[in-house]
Order: sequence, then C-alpha cells, then structure tokens
Amino acid sequence: MKIRVAVPADAPAMGRVMVDSFLSAHRGQLPDAAWQQRADEWTPEVSARGWARALTAHAEGNAARDVVLVAEDDVGVLSALVSGTAADDDPSGSTAEIGALYVLPDRRGQGFGGSLLRAAAGALADRGFTSLHLVVLTANLPARAFYEAMGGREIGQQEVEEEGHLLPGTVYGWPDITVLSDRGCGHGVRRG
Repeated sequence: MKIRVAVPADAPAMGRVMVDSFLSAHRGQLPDAAWQQRADEWTPEVSARGWARALTAHAEGNAARDVVLVAEDDVGVLSALVSGTAADDDPSGSTAEIGALYVLPDRRGQGFGGSLLRAAAGALADRGFTSLHLVVLTANLPARAFYEAMGGREIGQQEVEEEGHLLPGTVYGWPDITVLSDRGCGHGVRRG
C-alpha cells in the first residue's frame, strides 16, 4: 500500500471511491428515500467535481491546514481516501476533524482505513493540531467498531443531515492526536 497526498488528477478515482463506499456502507442506515436519492443523483462524476475543486484550492495554497490523502493498492489502484481539517466547533484552532474516510468495499478489512487514519493524524499534528474528532452515523455499527478499535472514545452525539433527514450521529474523539498518528509504523505519507 502507498499513502500519498492527493492531487487534482486523483479526483475521478476519489469520486468513485467516495460514492461506491458511501452507498455500500450506508444502505439500510439511511431512510430508503434518502439512500435512493443519493444513488440517483450523487454519481462518481458529481463527487469528482467536488474533489477537483477542493484539491485545486489546496494546490493553490488556499487550504494550508487541510490534509487530503489517498491510498493506492500494490498495483497503483486508488482504493481509499481521507480528508481532515480544522474543526468548525473549536475556536482555539487546536482540534482537527476528519470529514471523510472511505475505502472501496472490496478493500475493507485490509488495513487501508487504519493506515490512512494514522497518516492523516500525523499530518494534522504536523500542522499544529493537538486533538482530533469525527462524526459517524450512530447506525453505522461497523464504522463505530473501527473507530473504537483505533482508540476513539465516544465524546458526544450530533445530528447528521442526509438528503433532508436528520439522523443521529456519534462523535468520536482522540484528545491527544499523537496517540493515533503513525510515527514509525511504516505508512508514512509520500508526496506525489
């Protein structure tokens, strides 16, 4: 596995990872109408356009504290992604938030998610963040088990809006981001 900083040319593959992963992970966790609306309207191409805008802004230096990483498998197929930035709810600027961590369905359980989460935590720590949190749908029991196995502690509840539906979310936190970072784990971030 190779973990590296995402570049604008990765946007199409990132759109595929995001949409395929989201739809497979959240079937049965969202109201049927909301899931179907996502499936009908949110294509890999739509997601790719969003990633292209974000990655272009990052490349132009407009998002200096943001981290967007991708993981490629042994043959170079982009298989997972993670993004993190400053948490909106922390005026001190010391808390980072993971906004997306998605792994292709056929790559789950192979270490991509854990490796990316550790790499992102390390990169965010390098940008001055000292703690980390994220929100996951409360109904997403596999993701909750994953974050708990990664040392995340449940620190609160928060509603998550999905296609006009407010759904219960669980907030996981790591008060010390360095506990999660991958220093010395062999999964460092490569540029390009």
